[in-house]
Amino acid sequence: MISPFCEEKEIFMKPHYFLIVPMVLFLAGCQPGSDSQKAPQGTVQGETPQIPDPKSDADPDVSVSVTAERETGGTALLVKIVKDNSSFGIDSVKRLDMHTGYSVDVPVQGADVIDRPTNQKSNLRPWHYKYVIQTNRGQLVHEVRLLKDLEIKEQVRISDYQFDSNRLMLGKLSFGSEGSLITEGRDLQIDAEEIHSDLVARIKTFDEQELEHSVTYKAPGKGGGRLIVNAGFANGTFVFQMHGHPGAQGEKGVDATQVPPAKAAAGRPGEFDFIAVGPRREGGDRPICISQPTDGATGTNGVQGGTGFDGFPGGSSGSLYLTVKKAKLFRYQALFFPGLPGVGGPGGKGQPGGAGGDAGAPARMCKKAKAGANGQEGPVGAQGKPGAVGALGELCVTLLDSGTSCVTREQNVGGVQ
Repeated sequence: MISPFCEEKEIFMKPHYFLIVPMVLFLAGCQPGSDSQKAPQGTVQGETPQIPDPKSDADPDVSVSVTAERETGGTALLVKIVKDNSSFGIDSVKRLDMHTGYSVDVPVQGADVIDRPTNQKSNLRPWHYKYVIQTNRGQLVHEVRLLKDLEIKEQVRISDYQFDSNRLMLGKLSFGSEGSLITEGRDLQIDAEEIHSDLVARIKTFDEQELEHSVTYKAPGKGGGRLIVNAGFANGTFVFQMHGHPGAQGEKGVDATQVPPAKAAAGRPGEFDFIAVGPRREGGDRPICISQPTDGATGTNGVQGGTGFDGFPGGSSGSLYLTVKKAKLFRYQALFFPGLPGVGGPGGKGQPGGAGGDAGAPARMCKKAKAGANGQEGPVGAQGKPGAVGALGELCVTLLDSGTSCVTREQNVGGVQ
């Protein structure tokens, strides 16, 4: 199966009249597998700004050389505009940002022009400018496009950075000894000319503490997404930790009716009579109990509550597609952890017990009866069953010219000496 990215190769061209650092985006699209057939999704694109498209109209012998290079720190670009001959003069220069459409004037001092555009370190969109150069013999337009470098020294999240769609294009991606990147379960494609780690670089879908509890409600666990890493050159050790989130807990079972059963039957009343113990004229009759009253009946027990609903399934571990064109002392470990099943929901509340019957009515010379005990409340319903374990994603690796290998298992290692 062929990934949709196979048809998205983009090459930064180098026109003869200026220098742009070339970059070929190595795409993981040539990897088979179910996830590789779907382009990363999930980011809503903003409205595309209406950007002007200036054209050159200068005389043929009016030309300049434009060079661009990254400055140390990754937040500045050094652009030099040098005249190829002295037959003309530069009057003004404007820098047009092709991402935003905004333009700024670049100071012109002397024969050549130097520009140092800067931006926030969190902005990882490639530098992409058009320089509109006004000379005394017409207009020149030169385009500059250069990828940025990213150095990760601590644990960072992909949401800390701004880039277009779900595709991060970089010159060099390097990790310090404590560096790690959390993808937050996004579908993400990383295209880098070079990836490097000082010790062990970790790229993981979620932080371990985030995996202790489900982040969803009445839904399956969040999956790890599709991670595509394409590197022109790789060096160092990389650990990819593909985790899915636990599924949500199942819903509570249905409560039994809270209307108690009918009241139990009352006890039988007591009875008494007189018996003669001497001449009637002497008041010889006395009362005696001939039937003791009975206690009221015990109330009816309530019925059990409904069984809890099953837990929701865990999230998919996500899938990893790794392509490396060249490498030296490169080693990778890919670990896949499907999301744990959500626990079953608690049972519903039981029905209240019915009231006990009233005591039988008392009678002279009889013992006093008792009211019947109330019935017991119905038991709570049984807990629901756990949900299913999340799906195990696939790993597709293309190293050098060895072809593409796809597997589905929890632990995978490989590399190049």
